[in-house]
Amino acid sequence: MTTAPLPETDFSPFLRTDFTDDEAWQALLDETGEDWVTVVADPGHRGLSADELVALVPQGRRYPVLVVADDVTFGSTERSLLLIDVLQKPGRTFRVAIDEFQSVIGNLAIDNLCFDDYLDSLGGAEVHRTSERHLQALAELQSYNGTTPQS
Repeated sequence: MTTAPLPETDFSPFLRTDFTDDEAWQALLDETGEDWVTVVADPGHRGLSADELVALVPQGRRYPVLVVADDVTFGSTERSLLLIDVLQKPGRTFRVAIDEFQSVIGNLAIDNLCFDDYLDSLGGAEVHRTSERHLQALAELQSYNGTTPQS
């Protein structure tokens, strides 16, 4: 099978490299949404490594990362996505949990944070997840039951 080139797009390609379960792929898209990404489900990308995918990035691309739904994504209950750096040091990777995906991809897209920021925040973890501090802040906000705290 011929390796399909990546499309020229302003948004990070969201690549499917595992084609074992079409329903799981659709459920993943439903859960992650398609903001900040261009969905690419081409069997020509089946099983490609990070380096092989980086080699397919077109010259002059405007996006900072490739997003990959691979065998690890579909083989675990967490379904983390692989992010591949194509801007700073192409080929570096980290995984992101689904609940953090839109935040991470949005921050990378607008250059609010860079790949190094996320690598530094992992602290030895394999997957970037919502931090405990962030979860506590969300719980506090939800405890206000829609009211604004008085100062």
